[in-house]
Amino acid sequence: MRRVLVVGAKGRVGSLVAKAVKAAKDLEPAGAIDLGDDLQAALAKGRAEVAVDFTTPVCVFDNVSTILRHRVHAVVGTTGMDEDQLARLDGLAKENGVACLVAPNFALGAVLMMRFAEEAAKFYPSVEVMERHHERKLDAPSGTAAETARRIARARKAPPTLTDERESAPGARGGRVDDVAVHSMRLPGSIAHQEVWFGGPGETLVIRHDTMDREVFVPGVLLAVRRIDGFKGLVRGLEPLLWPRA
Repeated sequence: MRRVLVVGAKGRVGSLVAKAVKAAKDLEPAGAIDLGDDLQAALAKGRAEVAVDFTTPVCVFDNVSTILRHRVHAVVGTTGMDEDQLARLDGLAKENGVACLVAPNFALGAVLMMRFAEEAAKFYPSVEVMERHHERKLDAPSGTAAETARRIARARKAPPTLTDERESAPGARGGRVDDVAVHSMRLPGSIAHQEVWFGGPGETLVIRHDTMDREVFVPGVLLAVRRIDGFKGLVRGLEPLLWPRA
């Protein structure tokens, strides 16, 4: 039985993960904490082997650093950390002999969307990413959109030749992640939605993923919890678990 601590257990996704851990026959709850609770005390008391973090961008780095220093594996669904923070977590995880899996999205469809977009980018250099989330999401662009843009940038052979365009309203053309345009919308009634638009002469290709229920994230989180001890250091996304290298 693997003992699992859930950090952010009163949140939209964290509450679902805590419930799923309790229901799983091969997992054992090692605590469920939220804002204001003592993470270090929970780690010591619960003797957790894996901690899952679904909190906020403001506190996620400190949370995960504490988890790794206690030699506990971390599964992180909170977005908003930069490359410097991720590199520091990689070092902490290796120093303490554990793994830190950070995924922008735990839905299988979203993982496939990013993989398909990476493939399409080899053939269509002209691309823009559009994402839409609920009005209470704190970071923009979303972690999924930013990671999609980074993968597209790495995969395409050359960026498109851009016109000398002018924005009459600043920001109308969105932001840029590694020279890929990313547009973010925040609307009530939304959960997580993303489209990747590719354009070529006489055609467009659109890859789209929609999340209608946050339950879709739970299987991916549990997969990470069950397999994370096969890794050391920083693990980016679910791909290494779904498509392990031969």
